[in-house]
Amino acid sequence: MIFEMYKDRLSTFITDIDNTIADTSARLKRSLKEIGRKEVYEKTSGQFGGFSDYLNAEELERFWGIFLSGRFLYLDEPVPAAAKFLTRLVEDGVDLVYLTGRHDDTGDTMRPGTVDWLEKHGFPPPGRNGTELYMKPERSKDDLEFKLDCLGELVQASLGSDGLVGVGDHPDDAVAYRSSGVKPFLLTWPDLFSENELDNSAEGVEVVENWTALEEKLFVN
Repeated sequence: MIFEMYKDRLSTFITDIDNTIADTSARLKRSLKEIGRKEVYEKTSGQFGGFSDYLNAEELERFWGIFLSGRFLYLDEPVPAAAKFLTRLVEDGVDLVYLTGRHDDTGDTMRPGTVDWLEKHGFPPPGRNGTELYMKPERSKDDLEFKLDCLGELVQASLGSDGLVGVGDHPDDAVAYRSSGVKPFLLTWPDLFSENELDNSAEGVEVVENWTALEEKLFVN
């Protein structure tokens, strides 16, 4: 395999999880159903978030407490071609980092369910072959702040950012990558963000439709 853009310099590949390698739609629907508000899914399906427009404070807290737990992680579906792509990278000696806003707090952790899900669906498992899983130490920590901290550590450990590439679905992912010197890619996700929002999220970001398109950007057989 030859890396079209980075040749042999690609050392670490960083990926978000939710709406990047995992389709969370079913978990979202089930979490809303659990609080008796399943109709909110259709009302918010054409945007990112928007739940506070339809749920009161108590309902919001219950919803996030269910959605951001290990309870229904098994409902997530793997995004097509993602596992194959990441396995190919690891087999070629590239370090893989899952960098997610999911949390790993004492007594309130999504780590076991996340690791089980990754293994079940054929993704490279954390703890093997240079693959790591970075999760927030508590649910309340800001996602962007957490990712910036982790990326700073990764860049320092790599003695620079030249060999690092990152992918996500949220404009903030591109901001975090770009701010850390990591080459940013964003996947389009139906109805969450417009292409204009993604294109203008950070200087140098490349927006791709799916993992197959990303593979075509990076690899030449």
